[in-house]
Amino acid sequence: MNKTKLTWISLILAMILGLSMITGCEKTPPAHPSDISAPAVSDTTKPAPPETSLTEPSEPETRIFTDSVGREVTIPTKLTRIAPSGPLAQIVLYTAAPDLLCGKASQFSDTQLKLIDKKYGDLPVFGQFYGKGGDFNLEAVLAADTEVIIDIGEAKKTIKEDMDGMQEQINTPAIFIEATFAGMPKTYRDLGELFGDNARTEELAKYCEETLELCEKAKAEIPENKVVKAYWALGDLGLNTNAVGSFHSELLDYIPVVNVADVEAASKGGGSEVSMEQILQWNPDYLLVDGIALAEEIKKDPAWGALDAVKNGKVIAIPSVPYGFLSTPPSVNRYLGVRWLGATFYPEIYTDSPETQVKDFFKLFYNIEVDDAQLAEILAGTFE
Repeated sequence: MNKTKLTWISLILAMILGLSMITGCEKTPPAHPSDISAPAVSDTTKPAPPETSLTEPSEPETRIFTDSVGREVTIPTKLTRIAPSGPLAQIVLYTAAPDLLCGKASQFSDTQLKLIDKKYGDLPVFGQFYGKGGDFNLEAVLAADTEVIIDIGEAKKTIKEDMDGMQEQINTPAIFIEATFAGMPKTYRDLGELFGDNARTEELAKYCEETLELCEKAKAEIPENKVVKAYWALGDLGLNTNAVGSFHSELLDYIPVVNVADVEAASKGGGSEVSMEQILQWNPDYLLVDGIALAEEIKKDPAWGALDAVKNGKVIAIPSVPYGFLSTPPSVNRYLGVRWLGATFYPEIYTDSPETQVKDFFKLFYNIEVDDAQLAEILAGTFE
């Protein structure tokens, strides 16, 4: 190898050695505090759950309700506009859900509107589906945007066909809810299910149950010889009556009261006809009289004056505001009659006074508050 090549090789090796020494001697500058990472910590937190939609599933617009005769009827999930099929249904629905009413079977009287909120007086009148000269106005029902027509009462033989026919005629759900005197607790609970809200109807059902329990207590504890005997005077002269076994007289059995008119019950309205001689022979402890006018006539009539009830001042005009306490119509208002009359006859069982019984019922069922003067007039039959 010649001298020139050796010289180049030596220079190249020297350069390589020099560069490696410079690199080896160069120190890495210290890191800035902010560049120092904290020691790694084991992450024990759970991963965040996946985001979910805040939108709730929409409620179905309709549901199926099975009425008292087994008919499955499609109705709106939330009811806001209901129509009664007649006066009996009107009273029950007014007590259970007045603000759902979009109409009424009959107009409230001026006397009733002195106690009832006047806004209900402005509701349209639909008439009644059943009864003499049924005048149910289906066009008015449709015009009121009715969601459900509700019939309440005792089941007639043709009830299924009647409800189906009305429903098909105007394409509006029609429902039947059974109501008997003893069955009112169930009636209110069925209505609560129908409305989808049983808060109020359960209160009313419990009141009815407690009333029936009081009646059972009275029948069990009052000796037979202490049970009050009464005659129920109807008609212009008082010689018509609701006899034993008649529909209207049944609640007297609950109080309990012996109905002295054990004669053939009339099959139609107006009651059974009896004679003055029969009444004198029965000689009841009390006279229950439909209306203050008839009661005043009886008090002045010498023939009636021979009765112990008249002599002892036990002639009771049956109150009729806002509805008859014992009938007229035979709806839930009869529960008030049972409490009122029970407290009159048997204060040891129905411990609240007749006045308290009336005030409590008015407040709970009708949302009516009366003062003492109004109450006295109502009980005397002079409230107008």
